[in-house]
Order: sequence, then structure tokens, then C-alpha cells
Amino acid sequence: MNNTNQDQQKDIICPCSGTTTTKIKQLIDKGVDKISSATGACTGCGSCDASVIELIAEHSSVGIN
Repeated sequence: MNNTNQDQQKDIICPCSGTTTTKIKQLIDKGVDKISSATGACTGCGSCDASVIELIAEHSSVGIN
């Protein structure tokens, strides 16, 4: 496995959809609904929900209610 592939594996935030933290960060200002519809994150087993919400809270200019 090359370093790029290893880095991508470490970056995965949603194991169900394979969504990375990088992709979530790119979509954060579009809102949670856009993140879910574009990536599938937060629509499966729920194991990524807290991590995605935390990531949004850390990087969003909009905030979460």
C-alpha cells in the first residue's frame, strides 16, 4: 500500500460510505443535509455521527444548533 492510499485510509470518517474528513471539510459550509446527500455520511449505522458533528463544529462558519 502506498503512502497516499494509507493517508486516505486514515482520513476516512465514515466507514459505511468511505467518506473522508477532507471531503466533509470541503462541504461544511453547504450544511449537514448537503454533506449527507453528497457523501452518505450520517445516513448508515450512525458510528460517524458524533465525529462528523464535531468536525462541522470545529470548522463551520455557520455553527450547529
